[in-house]
Amino acid sequence: MKKFLRFFWKYRGFRVRDWYKHQRLIVTFVLFSPILLGIGGYVYFHDGEVLAYFQENVLIRVPLVLGVLIILFLVALKIEIELEKHVVFFIRLRSLYFLRRKMFYSKFYNAIKRENKAEKIKFERAYLRQNKHTVEVSFELRGTKSEQKFLQVGPQLETTFSGDLMDRQILDGYIIYTIAFQKYLGRISVDKVEMTAQGLRLMETVYWDFRKEPHLLISGGTGGGKSVLLFILILALAKIGNLYICDPKRADLANLERYEVFNGQVYFEVSDIVKCVIHAWKIMNQRYDYMRQSPQNKMGLDYSDYGMKPTFVIIDEVGAMTSELEGMRGSRLAAEYLNALQQIAQKGRQAGVFLILSLQKAGVDAVPSNIRDQLMKRITVGVLSSTGYSIAFGEEASQKEFKTIKEINGQAVRGRGYTGNFGEVIEEFYSPYVPFDRGFDFFEEYAKLPKLEIADYDQIIQAEIKNRSKIPEVSDDQTFSREQLAKALGTSPTVVQRATQLLADNGIYFDKDVKGRYIYDDHDKDFFASVLAYKRSEGVTLSKAIEQFIQPGEDD
Repeated sequence: MKKFLRFFWKYRGFRVRDWYKHQRLIVTFVLFSPILLGIGGYVYFHDGEVLAYFQENVLIRVPLVLGVLIILFLVALKIEIELEKHVVFFIRLRSLYFLRRKMFYSKFYNAIKRENKAEKIKFERAYLRQNKHTVEVSFELRGTKSEQKFLQVGPQLETTFSGDLMDRQILDGYIIYTIAFQKYLGRISVDKVEMTAQGLRLMETVYWDFRKEPHLLISGGTGGGKSVLLFILILALAKIGNLYICDPKRADLANLERYEVFNGQVYFEVSDIVKCVIHAWKIMNQRYDYMRQSPQNKMGLDYSDYGMKPTFVIIDEVGAMTSELEGMRGSRLAAEYLNALQQIAQKGRQAGVFLILSLQKAGVDAVPSNIRDQLMKRITVGVLSSTGYSIAFGEEASQKEFKTIKEINGQAVRGRGYTGNFGEVIEEFYSPYVPFDRGFDFFEEYAKLPKLEIADYDQIIQAEIKNRSKIPEVSDDQTFSREQLAKALGTSPTVVQRATQLLADNGIYFDKDVKGRYIYDDHDKDFFASVLAYKRSEGVTLSKAIEQFIQPGEDD
């Protein structure tokens, strides 16, 4: 029967009418009417007694009775106000009153002139559906005079209903806004942060499905709760995959190297972080080779379909890493780091290699745009400037009314911010609650975690990562001539010569021996190997491949 009715008519809620401006007065009189009916009935059946009562001392008893009636009316009004807070029917009536007022002052109506009468107001089609925690407002778009305004009214509705815009969609000629109330009630405790069919649960209604929303960008000011959120993510993700943790500031995350579960997977030297990112890129490529050679290989599958576990590269304060490399923009070290980071951002999803980048402010200089635009999940904690929100969330930030909430029910708020997928609706976010007051200790929890075994497709890469060291210095037994380097790379001396010249044109030079011939060290060999591998995999010219490595951080 319901399907049959939906074929002819779709229920959108209560339509906004002009009379909703009197809704509170009407409801109060309805609640007060039993008292009036009771008094009227008593007077009707006892009119003689009532008349004698007032005649005995009219100056005192009439004001007394009127005062009692006014008090009873105010009690009915108070009851109506409380019902608006707790009963959905009355909450809906109050929301209709707010929506009607919003539409009136925004002139979302047509004024119909009538002879010898006041103008009649007829509101454009708008409907409201509501339950205790959300309100859904639908505006008709089909050629109405306010069509463009309806498309941009979302942030104003957040203010009107004192809620948080959760969703915005255009369907069947209507734009539908969904606004949530009391979002903090969806906050979960740290022990509830776990993988589900919908992804990693971060709130009752917020998940990070990294298979569909690859890579995560976390930004926030000092004291906003960014480090605690990172610790929460590390605790949850270490149970399901391999983590490579980079902390260029040598702060909180650097302490994790003492735990077995993270043994050999924590980095804080700049050169080691560069090597870590490059090796993660190699893991990605090796996994692609594994999947391509698998008998079950077919279109549309990803790492999980081959039984692979996800790998996460976490870089805390990535802005500090960028600053460290700022003086190396023309160096091979910086070029390889930025290129590897970009390659993982662009192609890591299917291979199960994901980035988690954290910084105090998602600035243009901290994360180049060609990398930042690939980070699909965004979370901010604490308070950011309008520019910070714009950089974190893109154009969607202009459609959001960002609020600062310091207290809820008298309690200080920590870990509050916003989240959203890049290019989608932004919603309020509360980091999982951590019971520090009850003795919770992240380090104790990390010590309990078992170290995950490294699968065959990651074994070789893992062995390389464990053998960490700084970039080797050049010595006599580590140098190659042009011909020796070409042989080691499996290419021709002409290609090596051409690459050397292209790099020199971009300000990257190589050492020469006493006869003026170029000599190359082990790191140079690795760099040339990376360039040539990229050239082959992407099918580009040598010039384009080198350009990609030298200038991967330029913004559009």
